[in-house]
Amino acid sequence: MKKICAIIIVIFCLSSAYAQDAVSEKFVSAAQKASPSVVSIQVFVVEKGHYRKVGYASGTIISSKGYVITNYHVVSKGTVYQINLADGTECEVESFSDGSTYRVDEKTDIALLKVRHPSGSPLQAIEVEDEKVYPGQWVLAIGNPFGLQQSVTGGIVSSVGRSDIGFADIEDYIQTDVPINPGNSGGPLVSLNGKLVGINTAIRTQTGGYQGISFAIPASIVKQVAGELIQYGRVRRGWLGFLVQEKFIKDGTQTQVEVISVVDGSPASRAGIEVGDIVRRVDGVHVKKISDLVKSIHSKQVGSSIELVIARDGQLQTFNFVLQEKTKGKEGNYWLNILQSRYGITMDDSRNGVVIVEVLQFGLAYNVLKKGDIIQSINGVHVTSMRDVIALLKKNNGVMENCIVLRAGKAIRCYFDSQEVE
Repeated sequence: MKKICAIIIVIFCLSSAYAQDAVSEKFVSAAQKASPSVVSIQVFVVEKGHYRKVGYASGTIISSKGYVITNYHVVSKGTVYQINLADGTECEVESFSDGSTYRVDEKTDIALLKVRHPSGSPLQAIEVEDEKVYPGQWVLAIGNPFGLQQSVTGGIVSSVGRSDIGFADIEDYIQTDVPINPGNSGGPLVSLNGKLVGINTAIRTQTGGYQGISFAIPASIVKQVAGELIQYGRVRRGWLGFLVQEKFIKDGTQTQVEVISVVDGSPASRAGIEVGDIVRRVDGVHVKKISDLVKSIHSKQVGSSIELVIARDGQLQTFNFVLQEKTKGKEGNYWLNILQSRYGITMDDSRNGVVIVEVLQFGLAYNVLKKGDIIQSINGVHVTSMRDVIALLKKNNGVMENCIVLRAGKAIRCYFDSQEVE
């Protein structure tokens, strides 16, 4: 009997060892496959004719032609970039046709660089994973934390579809427990097949260091944004042209998304969307938060179809759209429309700055602003023209939290209730 037990224990131990070796081999294989597509980035600024290093980062080669994906928050810190391949070879950073060093999509925190191997040979692009990512799945991160090139860390996917984190305007993050540190940004998150599932972007921390919560931009978003940046130099996004807000329902723990304004001449206006409509579904996906709506719309390319189901007077109605790009002309009118439809105000340029020329009773600015007020700042940012106002509204998704106005020679700080925009 003792002999039988001993044999069973030995077999069990051997089986466990073989299983561990098999998993280890998958990790090694995945890292070896993806590593040649990972670059280290050093970011510099030029001060008084000298280069000063301001940070480390990572990048991911997505095309043999030399296109490299990293984060916008990486490239925005500097003006000069040193790119090194996995074998240490320094690549030349090429300019795009407009003379820029990089192209960006601030809404997703994605940046695109183009580099050239000194020999002119093609670079090794990373493969993109076709399979979906699921919680519990093993993944690896490869990058340049603290300048330590080609560092590999591992962990599991904790969750998918994370939004409302506050890192970017458009969020649909993969959450992992993979150790990520300063310098990992822009590097790949890969499956055990060695294929790209995301771009490591940020961590949630109270100490400034890794605390077990990391976020990556899904490969599907990276692929879409990169394609737009390569082909058009910018990301074209669909526009429906209505404003929404979240409202609590039932016991105050659930929300719904309500249309609060429709832009004249917009696709939504032409389709018959009305103020008070409740957005229930987009392409079959239930909408409970504004982020649900934003993710659904921005996951589609300009020219694609989208189905919107809304509730009106207790009845469900279906609307079908073809997403159009918001042109610059429409965009300016769009943000001016927000001022009137949400805040109930009309502004204009004057010799003294931006002046309030009308305040309507239905808006958030009623009893807050007065006709003749001169706008000095919005959300803490100084403004001197309507161009400044439009740019600030665009950056803050149409939300004015506060402003400072001159009224009868006195500076007065005013506050508004904040709402969201689509």
